[in-house]
Amino acid sequence: MHEVIKFMSQAGFYEDLRNMPGQVKSTICLTIIISILCLIFYFKVKKVDPLAKTPKWLVPFILLVSTINDFVKTYIGKRWKSYAPYFVSLGIFLFISNTSSIWGITPPTTYIMINAALAVISFFIIQITGIVSNGVLGYLKSFVTPIPVLLPINLIGEFSFPLSLCLRITGNMMAGSVISALVIGAFGYAAIPFMPVINAIMDLFSGVIQAAVFVMLSIIFVSMKIDDSEKIEV
Repeated sequence: MHEVIKFMSQAGFYEDLRNMPGQVKSTICLTIIISILCLIFYFKVKKVDPLAKTPKWLVPFILLVSTINDFVKTYIGKRWKSYAPYFVSLGIFLFISNTSSIWGITPPTTYIMINAALAVISFFIIQITGIVSNGVLGYLKSFVTPIPVLLPINLIGEFSFPLSLCLRITGNMMAGSVISALVIGAFGYAAIPFMPVINAIMDLFSGVIQAAVFVMLSIIFVSMKIDDSEKIEV
């Protein structure tokens, strides 16, 4: 163990860690926390008797998963089970990240590179879905539909999706800080006693809305790549 720590120190690991943006550190911390909570939740759910009355603490989680599953099923169709785990995980991560400032943690989603990474993952899922659902030729044909002259516009529209996802959530998450600064600038020290409440409301409201928008847009764009014959009720 001592040799590992010594190697990490010589490799400059700790120096790199200190120089990381606060949002990256927050992402690492939140990922560890979420992983631990998921393990605890997994073992706790395993002890629940499916034939007994549903515990009250489990109801909100069932409602969340059911809501996302129903939305995915409606838009994606018979392949919904392949996508639902990703979108549920994405929604949980974004909600916790967006509202983490309430607990005194720098929101990871105020850092554009983290949002870009999430947007790129959704982008690749969308493109892979198009290939799997329509075949390579059908996927390529979609870029020249309805007429070949629209190829440049279709390509721009395709690649603008991750950019718009990234910029939308970054701008909206940073807006809370701007509004807080404007309130303090307008009312001065008189606003200080009310700022914790204002920040909590803004962070919670904006965090929930932005997480929902990010997930819903990703689901809808995946749906647009799926052949209509697969969008059946299951």
